[in-house]
Amino acid sequence: MPGVNSIKLLTGNSHPELAQMVADRLGIQLTTCVCKKFADQSIDVRIGSSVRDEDVFVLQTGNSPFVDPNDSLMELLIILSACKTASARRITAVIPAFPYSRHDKKDKSRAPITAKLVANMITVAGADHVITMDLHASQIQGFFDIPVDNLTSEPSVARWIRARIPDYRNSIIVSPDAGGAKRATSLADLLGVDFALINRNRKREQNRRIRAEKRLQKGLSTQSSSSDLMSGMQTPMTGSFIVDHAADPTSAEVERLAKGMQSQSIGSSSRSASNTEASPNAPKVSTPLANGIHVGDRGEWISFDENGHKIVSGGIKTGVTGVNDGSKESEVDESDDPEETKMEILVGDVKGKTAILVDDMIDTGRTLALAAKTLKDAGAAKVYAHVSHGLLSGKATDLLRILSLERLVVTNTIPNLEKAQLSGGKLEIMDISAVIAESIRRTHNGESISLLFQEDAALLF
Repeated sequence: MPGVNSIKLLTGNSHPELAQMVADRLGIQLTTCVCKKFADQSIDVRIGSSVRDEDVFVLQTGNSPFVDPNDSLMELLIILSACKTASARRITAVIPAFPYSRHDKKDKSRAPITAKLVANMITVAGADHVITMDLHASQIQGFFDIPVDNLTSEPSVARWIRARIPDYRNSIIVSPDAGGAKRATSLADLLGVDFALINRNRKREQNRRIRAEKRLQKGLSTQSSSSDLMSGMQTPMTGSFIVDHAADPTSAEVERLAKGMQSQSIGSSSRSASNTEASPNAPKVSTPLANGIHVGDRGEWISFDENGHKIVSGGIKTGVTGVNDGSKESEVDESDDPEETKMEILVGDVKGKTAILVDDMIDTGRTLALAAKTLKDAGAAKVYAHVSHGLLSGKATDLLRILSLERLVVTNTIPNLEKAQLSGGKLEIMDISAVIAESIRRTHNGESISLLFQEDAALLF
């Protein structure tokens, strides 16, 4: 590849295979860089050749099965610092999977914005430019005071769909949550097909209003803190009660109310702390699958979010007793669990179509499993999934094997070769080394990289 003679490409221990593939596409040799640990677990970095006045690119992914994510981040920072003190002309951090990208906002009280902290650390370590791919949230680019190029795998995904899915024009692009709606609509427009969106219908919102009305009838405050809103409970004003003036309660009644609210608070806290206990009114969990997914006695799939709230997908609808002749509509057998969240398709018709789930990241696989179950129950003929970063933590591979999923396609921003071999043919890895290599070449030569975002960008590789 022309114009790459003075490039120095370094890498740590997180993804040496991808670095070697990028180096081969650029026609250069990887610069020797040894990262090891001392006995006290501190990291030592040795760069094997001179980088003085060179254009240095440090390729280090944020997540890897070989290295702890915190060690991977520290390796990146130390390599950047070492290149800066070695008088490199320009240092570019190439981070295919950005670390801590899900911590991009303050979604509750006292929550850290860790992605901003990581951005500051990379800048202080000496990076002059950052190249990454499919950020979890686009606003992370604004956390940096240096240029950031957020590459996309969308053209490569579109090319895969056209080549590998028969009759892809009868497919529909599906986002498993509202946060990925923009990603799904963009890919759907690129392919010229429809899109759908799966929504979490939170029953606890309705039950919260019911509890607020009951508290108001008792003369208690309905004001809540943000943390209480997340846990689905209402709290009184600090150290006080709002009492109906028409009825002056005795001190015994006030004490009884206080004890009742205290026991309710303790019960709610214990329910939120446990991720495996269902509500007493919820359907009985009969069969565990993997990674926190259970099958209820009515065929629904059940999981729990980080706050302990139950998420239910499919298997809830039951027909009317007897033969359904069309005169009666099917009834829905719903649970009275105030913490239940039901996954349902909000927009789009997937019946008889090939559904293609798209997301930027898959960790435990629970959301993907529930979404696939929802699509199947809605009448989708086949279900595929395209995910940019395949973390696949815990028993996600075991869960993938039992899913009614034709194929899960992930990019090689994170090494998953061993997991692909254990998935029974359901996990496919898509190579994006050409995209990264082309972005490095264009950055080095001062060329525009806007072509990498266009519809026909896949033709460049």
